[in-house]
Amino acid sequence: MPTPLTPHLQLALQRLGQAFEQALERTQEVTGQLAGSALKAARRDELLLTQALLRQQHAQCIGNFEHSLRHQWEQAQTVGEPVRNRPSAWGELSLMDDSAVDALVAADRIGKALGHGCEWELRDVESFVGALLNDDDAGPDRNPVRPEIVARALMHAVDELTDQASLRQTLSEEITRSLSLQMKLCYADLAIQFRQRGLKAQDLRPLTSDAAPRGPAPAMANAGPAAPMGGPAGAAMPTGPGGQAVAPAPIGAQGGLGYVEPVVMDLLRRLHVATPAVSMAALADPSATAAMPGNLIHQHRDELRQATHTPLDHMVIDVVASLFDAILADPKVPPQMARLLGRLQLPVLRAALGDTSFFAKRNHPVRRFVNRLASLACSFEDFSRDPGLGFLKRVSELVEEIAGGDFERIKTYENQLDQLDAFIAGQAQQTLQAQGQDTAALLERKEALARQRLQYQKQLEKALGDLPLPEFLRRFLARDWGPVIVEASTKGEAQELMARRQGRDLAVSVLPKGGSPARKDFLAQLPLLVRGVNLGLDTVGSPEAIRKQLFADLLPVHAESLKTPSLSPLDHNLLVKRIEAAFGLAVPGEAEALRATATLDIDLEQVFAPEEASQVGLVAEAQVAWNGQVDIDLGAEPEAPLQAVDISIDGLPEAEAPEPTSGTALFDHLQLGCAYRIHTGTDWKKVKLTHISAQRSFFIFTEGEQFPKTVTMTARMLRRLCETERLRTVENAFLLERATARARNQLAALLPAAKAGAAR
Repeated sequence: MPTPLTPHLQLALQRLGQAFEQALERTQEVTGQLAGSALKAARRDELLLTQALLRQQHAQCIGNFEHSLRHQWEQAQTVGEPVRNRPSAWGELSLMDDSAVDALVAADRIGKALGHGCEWELRDVESFVGALLNDDDAGPDRNPVRPEIVARALMHAVDELTDQASLRQTLSEEITRSLSLQMKLCYADLAIQFRQRGLKAQDLRPLTSDAAPRGPAPAMANAGPAAPMGGPAGAAMPTGPGGQAVAPAPIGAQGGLGYVEPVVMDLLRRLHVATPAVSMAALADPSATAAMPGNLIHQHRDELRQATHTPLDHMVIDVVASLFDAILADPKVPPQMARLLGRLQLPVLRAALGDTSFFAKRNHPVRRFVNRLASLACSFEDFSRDPGLGFLKRVSELVEEIAGGDFERIKTYENQLDQLDAFIAGQAQQTLQAQGQDTAALLERKEALARQRLQYQKQLEKALGDLPLPEFLRRFLARDWGPVIVEASTKGEAQELMARRQGRDLAVSVLPKGGSPARKDFLAQLPLLVRGVNLGLDTVGSPEAIRKQLFADLLPVHAESLKTPSLSPLDHNLLVKRIEAAFGLAVPGEAEALRATATLDIDLEQVFAPEEASQVGLVAEAQVAWNGQVDIDLGAEPEAPLQAVDISIDGLPEAEAPEPTSGTALFDHLQLGCAYRIHTGTDWKKVKLTHISAQRSFFIFTEGEQFPKTVTMTARMLRRLCETERLRTVENAFLLERATARARNQLAALLPAAKAGAAR
């Protein structure tokens, strides 16, 4: 029997399934558009058939895709490790038939298409492979979610849909094209989820063409032993076969930060050792301006330029120096944090000299670490006492571990980011527990209940769909009485059976009964039925309007049923059995409901009683005047959001667009522990994101620091706040983006002066 998948692989399966489902929906839309513009009738018919096939077998196709992924992972666990990504020898290929070879070629082609454009996000996911497989030696070739594995699952899903070769070709091409657009976000989400779940990242795999390290190439395979850094002067260069000199292995290249000349590393370490650490006394005293570090790169600019040899290196030195000029003077960065960031000047310079993608990739670990420190610092109001003081102490420890240790490896920064996130999550949990209630646990239970209600509603709708019942009654029984049965199932078997029986009796009450003994029984039991329905609706807090509408609709239907001749005993009994079977459906478990509703937009407010909503500080959509005008002039934030052109410097790699600070896209970039501005009433308030539920369905904010007030929102509510510009970041951009924009403006201002001087 195959080993059950771990929770982390279950998460990956769920996220890949969501991406595949979105790709199918897009493919249906695209094939319809292509069919409308097709010039040949055969091509048009093929596209329309593709669209119809996907529409009819949508759920089956998703199930086949997920089954294939699960089968590949289970098979990998059975044999010890997955089939590695290696080219097959020609001898092996000769043993296969043509179709098998074609399948290998097609899977390879689809895998490359899916991986195109998401190289950096894939590398981020690959850093968690060791933790996913519980094997520190696992590398990218054992990544269970690599594009090649997804490609095989896609091909399996397509093969199960049809046996027509031309239709399979069209399906695979169009689905691949749609899925490739989803993979970048999918991998980015998985990396975030893995990090939030506490998985430890390994070294990223060596950088490739898109973000290749600069400097000499790695040593030849047959090189002799390299001379150690700091060895005796005049040490012989290692030689290979034939006595040819071979360069030593690049220092730091294996760590993912690129190659830097040994003489430059020696200088950076010497300058760093001469810089004293920041004391906690200086950190706790915001007026201790003497403790503010100077710009070391400016102070030692000549030495650094002499140690480097290329114009690009000199440019990097000047740009990083300008960045720290802006960082140390940034008004949004508390002085205590500025002192700590000053300790990272030389480590940041080392990262930029070895890999200029530091200036372009917003997911670069060094860049993320610096930005995260600054953004978190903005969420604290007082650093002279906890929790602000505790945050400073922990950050000081993390920074000194980098500054005084090995800052040549990406793993160092990844580890510090993990520890920082774990500390922030721990602080947030302490904040919630200090309020005397486990709000996060309550929200998890409410979310599970809401998903169970929705899934049971869908099952009940399907079971009641072909029964001869009035449409309003079918809708009421599934949408309004289904939650009563789910709620009763949490209180004991007796109450659950009673709720099921009342639902069954309500459905039977509208069947024809004229001229039969059932007419008299119905009139005698009607008051008890009405009372039972009211009590059941009370348990789920159903509004009064729903029951009034139900009874108003039932009145003429009941009157008609008393006049209509009853069915034959056989037909009546068969119909009652079908109704009983519908209400005999088991309430889905939490895990089943989660899998079935993971991609659905759920109204989670419905599961809260008024007192529970008040207890957790739930902000309901009805409480916000959505039609009211929102003053977007925040006073303290006069700057407009930055664009990619604002942070791209000529001569360096073109920068990716900064992360959004407002609008719909902000919802997908919310970070635990960061501060935001929110507008749900008459003015803007500053809040701190304290908790995100596992499924990103509930978000808990706290307002104030000494006596924090809990503000809870559903994902639907928060997404709507983002769409209406009622939720914004405190910063108009991350720290390094702001610093880069200022450095770019300074360089642009100096350029005309330099040209004028050259002309004279």
